[in-house]
Amino acid sequence: MPGLFKIFPKPLSGKAKLTHLKIKQMKKCFLIALLIFSYSMGNAQSDTVWYKVFTGKLGNMDATLHLCRNSNSFSGYIWFTQLQWPMPVYGATHLEHTDSIQISAGNTPMTLTITGKLSNKEFAGHGELQKDNLPMKGAHFLLKENTGKGLSSFQYYYVAGNGKLPPKLKNESECSFSSATVWPIENNSFTATLKKHLSLLLQSKVPVNNPVAVMNSQKNKFISAWQKENSILTPKDAADLGFSLSASQDQNIMVMYENEKNITLASYVSEYSGGAHNNYATELINFDKLSGKKLSLKDVFTPQGIRSLPLLLDQVARLQFGIKNRKPLDENDFFVKQINATENFYITSAGIGFLYPPYALKSFAEGEINLLVPKAALNKYLLPAYR
Repeated sequence: MPGLFKIFPKPLSGKAKLTHLKIKQMKKCFLIALLIFSYSMGNAQSDTVWYKVFTGKLGNMDATLHLCRNSNSFSGYIWFTQLQWPMPVYGATHLEHTDSIQISAGNTPMTLTITGKLSNKEFAGHGELQKDNLPMKGAHFLLKENTGKGLSSFQYYYVAGNGKLPPKLKNESECSFSSATVWPIENNSFTATLKKHLSLLLQSKVPVNNPVAVMNSQKNKFISAWQKENSILTPKDAADLGFSLSASQDQNIMVMYENEKNITLASYVSEYSGGAHNNYATELINFDKLSGKKLSLKDVFTPQGIRSLPLLLDQVARLQFGIKNRKPLDENDFFVKQINATENFYITSAGIGFLYPPYALKSFAEGEINLLVPKAALNKYLLPAYR
């Protein structure tokens, strides 16, 4: 019965038993070492990959910083209680020969640079704020980690990778991919809703339990598809095309704004597949934290309010961009005569903002256009829950 010997192998001799025992002991030691290494790597990563909320003062203004960190890369949003205009963090550098970092943020018409020491619990240093091309104002800032009530708890996950073409093509173009997202730590009905919509933002057709696995899968598919698409080129064609074959896709899902009642998530996506520049846009999603409902304009505005928004947005745009004539917007460097309201909005206690991608209203050089309509102009158009 030869089949039985595959299930029950022949007994080992004494010498073979000793050798077998040593191998088992070596395997056991290796597994223990691997577990210790994995545990230490997990702990090390938690120190450099995180999402935190810092609150405090910049000069005499109350500031809130929603900050995501991935090693030496930072992203997120910062805003002031006195001027609730969420500004995206778009750059961070370590100052040479110092232990300080410099973080840049801004959106027309404001820019902010804060430079200082960042620890696990606080960020302190000097900041410079400029608005409407007026002289820059500098002030000391001190922001401390805020874990108080009214703020949601999130982990932050990050995946990145790149690929190259086969050496035979003699082309040094690269394909890069990165994906990052905040992810609720707590488990309740509200966070279940958040996870559902985060899954959709990650382009998953089913609810996601492990965002890292989903992002890794997307990374592999994106790079493989790029390699497959360009593998049909001849070495001569590939060499002639040079770096024009380079491609990239980046996504970062962050918290833009949060108070006790609402939270706004921002999904920034940037893609490059050749040409003069990348294409990018930020998708915003609002939630009522008490009901767990995803909010649309009709949940916030009266029907009359929705009809009035184009006029209000026109007034805000003219003020924001210093337009003093009465000519239509399309005669003042806008691509449109009328600005229609969009579901890409955010809610603050000072007003409601609308975010438009490049080319929607103005040129690519102008970037995303953020129009914040003050609460004073909206009160009679808001539903009771948002007055």
